[in-house]
Amino acid sequence: MTVFVPLKAGSSPPPTPSFLVPSETPNLHLRKAIKAILKAKRLVVVCGAGISVSAGIPDFRSESGLFQTLKRDNPKEALSSGRDLFDASVFNNEHTTSMFCQMIAQLSELSQAASPTPFHQVLRSLDDRGRLLRVYTQNIDAIELKSGLSFGVPEFDKRRARPRSKPKSTGPPITDQPTISTSAPSSQDGSSTTPGSRYMSPAVEVPRCIPLHGTLQTLHCQTCMHTFPLENYVPSLTLGTPPTCPECTQMEETRQLIGKRARGVGKLRPSVVLYNELHKDGEGVGEVARRDLVGSSKGKGRSGVDTLLVVGTSLKVPGTKRMVREFSKAARARGHTASRDSTAASTGLATPAPSPGKRPATSAGDSPFKSIYLNFDFPGPTREWEGVFDAWLQGDAQNFAELLEQEIVKEAAEKEAALERKRKREEDAAHLEGSEEAGLPKKKTAKRENQSSEKLTKRKLKALPSVRPRKSKSKHQEDMDISVPSAPKITHGNSKLTIRIPPLKGRYIPEVCITTPVPRGLKAGQFPCTPPATHVKHRLLSHSDYPPSDTTEIGFDESDLSELSGDEVAGELPRTAIRTAQYGLRVTRG
Repeated sequence: MTVFVPLKAGSSPPPTPSFLVPSETPNLHLRKAIKAILKAKRLVVVCGAGISVSAGIPDFRSESGLFQTLKRDNPKEALSSGRDLFDASVFNNEHTTSMFCQMIAQLSELSQAASPTPFHQVLRSLDDRGRLLRVYTQNIDAIELKSGLSFGVPEFDKRRARPRSKPKSTGPPITDQPTISTSAPSSQDGSSTTPGSRYMSPAVEVPRCIPLHGTLQTLHCQTCMHTFPLENYVPSLTLGTPPTCPECTQMEETRQLIGKRARGVGKLRPSVVLYNELHKDGEGVGEVARRDLVGSSKGKGRSGVDTLLVVGTSLKVPGTKRMVREFSKAARARGHTASRDSTAASTGLATPAPSPGKRPATSAGDSPFKSIYLNFDFPGPTREWEGVFDAWLQGDAQNFAELLEQEIVKEAAEKEAALERKRKREEDAAHLEGSEEAGLPKKKTAKRENQSSEKLTKRKLKALPSVRPRKSKSKHQEDMDISVPSAPKITHGNSKLTIRIPPLKGRYIPEVCITTPVPRGLKAGQFPCTPPATHVKHRLLSHSDYPPSDTTEIGFDESDLSELSGDEVAGELPRTAIRTAQYGLRVTRG
């Protein structure tokens, strides 16, 4: 099933293919396609001439394309189609070779004057975001290079014959074959070694854009295969004359000087791939495609493509068709595996796949788009593309690029705002931490004072005499037995020791009782004076809120003062006669 999503409102779906399902919510599906591209981690783009038409480069197969215009502009040549000038047989005679060279000169001038289109610019934006794994272009104009993408086909080192004796080396062991990572940036992780050298050679770099059909930037010799810039030979091509190879010419002159036989001088031809011939860099293209398909052995990009976007191509070339099918199969398989894993992880059950059927696509969140086709017309024959694309976006590639660029700018603004909020929070936290550190010495000083006060209080409490237990209790005392749920808080001030009794709720009232009798045989004047003896027999806590209590006299006996003289009793008791205070609770009556 392929969802039909028109970029232009009101467009009706074509009658074919039969597996095409019209979208009832095209705006939602369009946003879903944009989100799929922006959220992709390893996006592969396969593009054709449709992305360069707005830059002034003609396409091939449309009514105004090269195949039709070349046939119309050369009626005397009896060309069945302009495609005849893109066949390898063009070099079989001088006339068709001359026509081919003139056509290449014109296309080169158009390419040099062309500027990157919005779609080329959005490819660069995706590369800057680190989402673009590779661009495979069928175009020969190399406008992708102008947009800022690295361009070309890498040269992989072939397996070299090892020398008979191992080179002496004190460095770490190194490998012969380079290892390529498909993650951005395009510089790779592996490295290769030149036999006989103990130094590692520079890492192989895989350009971001791979030309599938060659490029108009270079010419190469058909004899020695040396490459030269095409712009240096435009005048010769305009005249329809293939230039001679400078390398072969120099070699021929050298051979004549040393008396060797001549081998001949080769002709330069544009480095574009024609029908019915092999790509001179086909092995490099195939190796990059293989690694992008299955992933490399190490690095961030060890997983292969996860999203495919095919744009601006009718998919008529067999090699490109096969590549698109393989990339789509890999991307959709990874997408379905990820969705099944996430569903099973959330529910614990495997969700069966829905049964196929042609019905309107109403929900934009049924399954993610992993393979998207963007073009005015669906590729044919249509039966070959069933199950390849998740969505067909019908419309202009430049309009879609503008929508995509708007979303990229919006996401960048939101990310910048989020980073600004995070930075502000970190600054506030740092300021608060600095304020706390500034007040840390005071807090430490107060803590030391509290610790010293607690130590002093413990020493004083140890110096107090122990409470002597009573031999027996009266019935009344047993009824109002004192229980201590918690000890009173004792703080040491500057001049006195304060006992703080915590407030209690219920039928218990806190009181302090004198439990130690007055020592016998004390005489006045032997010790410093204390309050008068007439005040000994009084309530220590006489707060107005507390009701009268009869427990104040517990432990007090009139006989304790019988042996003292009247002066001693009427006067003042020594300080050692102060009896121990015991904290307790009294049960309220009633």
